[in-house]
Amino acid sequence: MTISIQRSARNYIMFLWRCARLTVKGDWRYFTWMGALFGVCLIGLNAYCRQFAHGLIVTGMTDEVSWGVYIANFTFLVGVAAAAVMMVIPVYIYKNEELHDLVIFGELLAVAAIIMCLAFVTVDLGRPDRFWHLIPGIGQFNFPASMLSWDVIVLNGYLVLNVYICGYLLYCRYRGRTPSKWFYIPFVFIAIVWAVSIHTVTAFLYVGLGGRAFWNSAIVGPRFLASAFTAGPALIILAMQVVRRVTGSSVSGSEGTTHNPESHPATMADFETLGKHLPQLGKLSRDTITSILAGAKIWEAAPGEILLKQGEIDTKAYFVLEGSIVVKREEGGRFRITRSLSPGEQFGEISALAGTPRTATAIAEEPSRVLSLPVESLRLLMKVPGMNKIIHARMSERLLITDRALMTLRNIVQVSMLINVFLLANEVFKEFYSGTHHVASSKYLFTGLHGYHALVPWIWTAVGFNLIAMVLLVLPVSRSLKWLNVTCVLCITGIWIEKGMGLVIPGFIPSPLGAIVEYMPSLNETLVCLGIWAFGLFCYTLMLRMAVPILQGRLTQANEGHDRF
Repeated sequence: MTISIQRSARNYIMFLWRCARLTVKGDWRYFTWMGALFGVCLIGLNAYCRQFAHGLIVTGMTDEVSWGVYIANFTFLVGVAAAAVMMVIPVYIYKNEELHDLVIFGELLAVAAIIMCLAFVTVDLGRPDRFWHLIPGIGQFNFPASMLSWDVIVLNGYLVLNVYICGYLLYCRYRGRTPSKWFYIPFVFIAIVWAVSIHTVTAFLYVGLGGRAFWNSAIVGPRFLASAFTAGPALIILAMQVVRRVTGSSVSGSEGTTHNPESHPATMADFETLGKHLPQLGKLSRDTITSILAGAKIWEAAPGEILLKQGEIDTKAYFVLEGSIVVKREEGGRFRITRSLSPGEQFGEISALAGTPRTATAIAEEPSRVLSLPVESLRLLMKVPGMNKIIHARMSERLLITDRALMTLRNIVQVSMLINVFLLANEVFKEFYSGTHHVASSKYLFTGLHGYHALVPWIWTAVGFNLIAMVLLVLPVSRSLKWLNVTCVLCITGIWIEKGMGLVIPGFIPSPLGAIVEYMPSLNETLVCLGIWAFGLFCYTLMLRMAVPILQGRLTQANEGHDRF
């Protein structure tokens, strides 16, 4: 028992060490990007040190407008974090395999977003050293009466859930094991409810302030969710295209050299070699093995030789006996690694079983021996107890960021944007048609009030961006990635303004006593915000740098000591 615990601890520490080593490896693009983000982080940290030394006087906030651009960013990012659920639901409830690996990317984005949320709350506190008052059991945690105490619980709980789910799935992929559903599926469904709760509780922070009529609306919660499920997937669409591009290489020189490796009939010894990696084959009778080996061949592939090519049709599946095979998929004129295979792993089984064209190209990375099985032999092999489960599990172990997956996210953005604009129209009608004195904040926001109109350009820019994005999403033109990217940028920018400058600030103007004190973020505030955004992107890039090689199969326990980066 003690030896087993020590071995498990050693494996996990090695996993963390190898992941950490990845963060300091990369090409010039990676180090340029990380260097630029680190520089912006330092600028933001310097600005925050100035604020810490002189107080919130260096910001644009006042006694009348006590929440500014910090809380605006916090509100927006809570929505981005909650939007990860829009990929969890299709994958785990509706079994959408196209979004399978994108779920981890979405949950990692949620982790980075929550980290930024906590950072924005920290810099908004005049005395961050008093943050301990919000810690349950230590400070004066006013639970359950205070909505702020609820927000602390749901944000930190959501952070822990996403870190656990992502960490467990990535570690299982690293170990080459099928994740136990009991260890993560319950937490996935808890996270779905939790994701809705984090943005609903944030909405209740505003709705519960009775002295601020601008926020007293029952549809603030639904508006928050609609906008979150628009901006979050839109941000993921842009991020996934960046990941797809930087993890790919140009077609030229990436296809391999030849497509004619040497081959000869497979023998019983070759099958025994496969059995060393797949113990399930050890109990097969000699007659069964003979049937499986009928028509089987051994391919001796030199580095760079192609074993199968994308677009071709044949009915063979392959098992790696020695060496390493990399599987590359051509997308948009670039090759991107979807799997990296070690001895005992298979490829080509999906198209062989379905009789469809190959979806990727398999190339030998080093001198390799590969067992080629006709589809009839593969079906016999899948009848072996335990093998069917192993083969189907490994069929899903591929990193795919397809256009079809991005179009699925587009559909989510489309519906959410329509709901978001509809709810905004309802809110505007309620404010202006009633004509009560509570409309003052809305008048200040949309038309200006008593000569004060600092936020008018902001909100009409947001409305314009949202309407243009909505029209583009309805039209077929947004099925083109170029126009979809433009639409996503419009969605993100419009909703950031609408939920930030268009929601947080007008709630304070005019004050309950009728005073109009306008707010605009100071240069120091802006630099702090840029620093936090850079820090969030820095963290997200580090997480992707660790996750992508694991999902590709480039970083596994089987190739420990033989990293190929």
